[in-house]
Amino acid sequence: MEKNSIIKESFDFNQVPYNWALCYISECCRKDECMRYQVCKLAPIGLTRNNCVLPTVMNKKECPHFTPIQVVRAAVGFSRIFAEVKEKHHAAMRRELAGYLGGGGTFYRYRNGERLLMPEQQEWIKKLFLRYGYTEEVVFDNYKDVYRFDD
Repeated sequence: MEKNSIIKESFDFNQVPYNWALCYISECCRKDECMRYQVCKLAPIGLTRNNCVLPTVMNKKECPHFTPIQVVRAAVGFSRIFAEVKEKHHAAMRRELAGYLGGGGTFYRYRNGERLLMPEQQEWIKKLFLRYGYTEEVVFDNYKDVYRFDD
């Protein structure tokens, strides 16, 4: 890792989504603030192939693939989220939440903390509870600060 890297030394490359494009264009004037470039510098030695931003992007006025370095507070699991929900609401709320998260299997991955809930997902869940009249704060099992990867 370079001494002046902006990403923390403890960065786990496994956080990078599969097929997320990396950038190795050292001539870019925004490389110091771009997640794609900074993460590329931290690629494991065994990684020999990945999607990348092509140098032809330098012909554009602005890079359409620029991704600012951003740390967000992700929620890890929600095993107790329905504990205080009335029985008459439970099935409908769970069905809506599972639909929003992408189905039954994915629902359980989020519930068990195998997938992290990004801030906008947490907000959606809070609004779901409000729609059903639950005004208490929605509390997730745990929280973790992570780098955000957007496309």
